Amino acid sequence: MQEITQLHAIFDRTRGYINSFMGVIQPIIDAATDEHTRLYYHHILEEEEQRMGRLQELVPYLEKLSAGKSLDQLSDRDLSQMLSDVNLERFGLHNFREHLELSLYEFKDDETRQLLDGMREKTHTDYLTVKEIMANMSQRFSDAAHPDLTDHDEGHDVHQVDHLKASASAPHGVASVIKHSAPAVSGKKGLTVGSLKGM
Repeated sequence: MQEITQLHAIFDRTRGYINSFMGVIQPIIDAATDEHTRLYYHHILEEEEQRMGRLQELVPYLEKLSAGKSLDQLSDRDLSQMLSDVNLERFGLHNFREHLELSLYEFKDDETRQLLDGMREKTHTDYLTVKEIMANMSQRFSDAAHPDLTDHDEGHDVHQVDHLKASASAPHGVASVIKHSAPAVSGKKGLTVGSLKGM
């Protein structure tokens, strides 16, 4: 039950972070002077809105689980669904951290940058915690409940880069962000919504 309580706290906290983040980037969308900037941040905003919708269902469910029923009492189907939902949000934490990293290239005022960097650091810690919890939980339960635990940070150690410093010295603007931060595409298949639905 301690793991469920931890997951509840993490995803409840990230709901607050997403709200704050959306409040920070909405003015950029509203004041955009070119379509590229508007579409770039609107796309990020839409992804986080979709994630918020999922969290609005998952957080109360985890709260209910932590206050009552033991995981051992869940059916394989219910347990598999819960682990699948949590794993999807693990991937969501990874994406959210990257959205925060990208936004650091846009903002130059210290107050906003410190806010975003603080959320980025905590989100990274939360991502690692959820990854560990998922690995532990998937080992304890039947094979039917094992989700795909692909490591989305493979080959990318975020702590090798001081993102606050790197973004402060980088060229300003969305085009520069895309040019300097676009990852190399590999042939390795990662976690997808389709792969989770097919479990």
